[in-house]
Amino acid sequence: MGESELIQVSPRHSVRLAQAYRHLIKRAPARDYVAWTLARREANGLPLMLAELVIAGKATREEFELAHKYPLHFRKTYFPGRLHGDPKVEYQRHQRATELIGLPPPIGWSANTFRACFLPGKPYRRLSPFGVEPEEANIALAQKLGLAAAAGLWRMAEEAFAQLRKLHQGGLAHGDLELHNLIVCPAPLELLLIDFESAVERGNDKTAWTERREADLTPLLREAIFLQCALGRQPGPLADLAWQRMNKLFKAPERFQREISFQAEIKT
Repeated sequence: MGESELIQVSPRHSVRLAQAYRHLIKRAPARDYVAWTLARREANGLPLMLAELVIAGKATREEFELAHKYPLHFRKTYFPGRLHGDPKVEYQRHQRATELIGLPPPIGWSANTFRACFLPGKPYRRLSPFGVEPEEANIALAQKLGLAAAAGLWRMAEEAFAQLRKLHQGGLAHGDLELHNLIVCPAPLELLLIDFESAVERGNDKTAWTERREADLTPLLREAIFLQCALGRQPGPLADLAWQRMNKLFKAPERFQREISFQAEIKT
């Protein structure tokens, strides 16, 4: 592999790009160049959605100011036949999240595409050992988790919870806050929410809004319980809310309550 150089991909993130791609950054290709396919969804052999890391072509840079500034960026393409939201609305919801919690901004949209800054990191889901079935099996995983790993995951979960509360207070529900939609970036070290395709703003339908808001919380609250099975009972709003909703989160909440209490006892 040839020499690489740092390329700015958001207001605070950079990545190293191989020399072979430098000319595409400095001199835009005629069309977007796909550098990496991140995800692909199909049904019966037909494409539904593509998520790609692209180097913006000439027309894209002319149309979107931020594509000129961040030519290496994320592009999501929707294909006919997939029921999906309006990319324009997705752009607007992401922009609202940028205002509320300081996410890197969206780049642009068209009838079938959505573009945003690329966030170099890993989904929280890939860092956490939890989420297996049956639910009680997560207790054994917690017992094997080292203190440094558990503490690091706990801090990331608290950061995600704090950002989510700001979103909700600002009138925006994420709508699909599974743990794979939390990205942990190493430099600078931070956790960021992604994918606002299903996000909804608070409106007149209070019942629907409440349901979306509560659904946002569930994955993080379950993760908080699993982590406390490794760490013991923790202080703070995430731990308190998870403890309060234990009966709704699990079929056998008493097993998790006992393990958390036991961890607290052996650590004192």
